[in-house]
Amino acid sequence: MVHNLSRVFVLFMVVCVGSVPWVVQSALAGANHSIVLLEYRWVSFPLKVYVDMNEWSIPDYAISVQEALDNWVRSIWNYSETYRGTSLPVVSYLLYLSNVNATTDYDIRLTFTNTTIPPGSKIVGLTVCDWSLTTFEPNPPISITVTTHSRNASSLYVKNVVMHEFGHALGLGEVSENNTSNGPELMYYASSKKLPIYPSTLDVYGLTRLYAAEYDHIVQMPDYIPYIMLSQGTIPVGQGSQQGQRYYFPILVAVSVVIIAAVTLIMLRKKRKHEEATTRPSLVRSKGLNNQMRTS
Repeated sequence: MVHNLSRVFVLFMVVCVGSVPWVVQSALAGANHSIVLLEYRWVSFPLKVYVDMNEWSIPDYAISVQEALDNWVRSIWNYSETYRGTSLPVVSYLLYLSNVNATTDYDIRLTFTNTTIPPGSKIVGLTVCDWSLTTFEPNPPISITVTTHSRNASSLYVKNVVMHEFGHALGLGEVSENNTSNGPELMYYASSKKLPIYPSTLDVYGLTRLYAAEYDHIVQMPDYIPYIMLSQGTIPVGQGSQQGQRYYFPILVAVSVVIIAAVTLIMLRKKRKHEEATTRPSLVRSKGLNNQMRTS
């Protein structure tokens, strides 16, 4: 019973945010730089993200998903390095594609559709989650659906929508402000689909509070933290190494195996030729000795 109510709440929230944005705006009224925290958070990483590369996808969308997740990793790390003492864990992920390294063991499942969700609405991304009301942990998998408008959506469009929905998957709700001081706000209900965008200090601050076990309420960012869109930065070595199973990793492994096999065959052939070259003269010499022995 509780299990089902949790799922319905998330569906209702996401649908209402897409179609009736005043619900969120009224909830955040009068609270500057505030964000809604949901009722769940992950307790272990890396997250296993499975992407269903179905008929409404193109290969470039796989790269868009990877870049969207990378932006979260970068932004969280950059924030944590700037504002020490946060409660955030080391956020990392493993990426699986249905047409490359498919798996049935995953925490988040992302799929593409050809139209808005539902058709005729203005919703281009939807996240559905079920979680425990005792442990506040998600019951995998979280489901993310992103429209590609029949594969006509740009890579940037898909990247931005996936980044927004992944914020929900991490446990963030919406914000009422559509812009930071230096760019669009990612977790705004209608965040930009055409401009480069990254998580903001408000988004990551919300995660610090959420992962400090503050659930299901609105938090306001302190004044000493500037409200900015975090720069892209770089993925830290410790976290980037977790991403060895990105979409291109199986290809790299296959190429490496082929190269190793080819080098091994070449070395074996060279060794065999060398052995044949050293063996044949010895046979000739032994025959020569025999002949000499016989003649004497």
